[in-house]
Amino acid sequence: MPRSGLGQDMGLGRLSDADLVFKRKYRWTLEIQGLCVGDIPPFYVKTAARPNLTIDETEINHLHGKTWIPGKGTWETIQVTYYDVQNNAALSTLWSWLASVYNFTDFNGMHQASTRRGYAGTGILKLYDGCGQVMEEWNLYHLWPQAANFGDLDYASSDEVVIELTLRYAFAELISTGDCGPFVNPCCSGCNGAFSAATITTLITIVPPTPPFPSPPFILGGGDGTLGGF
Repeated sequence: MPRSGLGQDMGLGRLSDADLVFKRKYRWTLEIQGLCVGDIPPFYVKTAARPNLTIDETEINHLHGKTWIPGKGTWETIQVTYYDVQNNAALSTLWSWLASVYNFTDFNGMHQASTRRGYAGTGILKLYDGCGQVMEEWNLYHLWPQAANFGDLDYASSDEVVIELTLRYAFAELISTGDCGPFVNPCCSGCNGAFSAATITTLITIVPPTPPFPSPPFILGGGDGTLGGF
């Protein structure tokens, strides 16, 4: 087919590939495992979110110029909403988890779980294709409810009652899902150059530390420019 112009192609490009699969916002599950009160299955989750990562920036100043370099990462809280239905095992586990973090069923005792084993679990978030194959999986470790909103009520509304949770977690991990998931091969560049994760693994395997090591004391950088003490 003859080209209609010499500029940038303005069609869909690779988005029209026959085998392209889009991740969809409605194909996912979230369950919470490893709680002392039991696991919370995914059946009553209404809305959730993928992890949210913020990288600190460090400002570098010299003379008239300034630049920024990346610093520590912070995994931000996520919002998860549950349908609040009649009493059943799954929702009882959710309520028991919230009361373990801050016991609102006992005004006098008002106890709190003191160990991570008592108040935190692991969130498992999975995204699927239309055939039920996992396309993406995240594990959210040391997950606990930082806030619980038991929702508003309205005589004029036909909406369902929900529980809105703000969930805090220590860190998230993207789990490999094979051919359906993203291929992630991060680069780590340092004083010895840049290496991908695969290259670093190979180097560690092929070039292990070899004893014996130099015995102290030794001096690095002698006056003649050589390495002293060896």
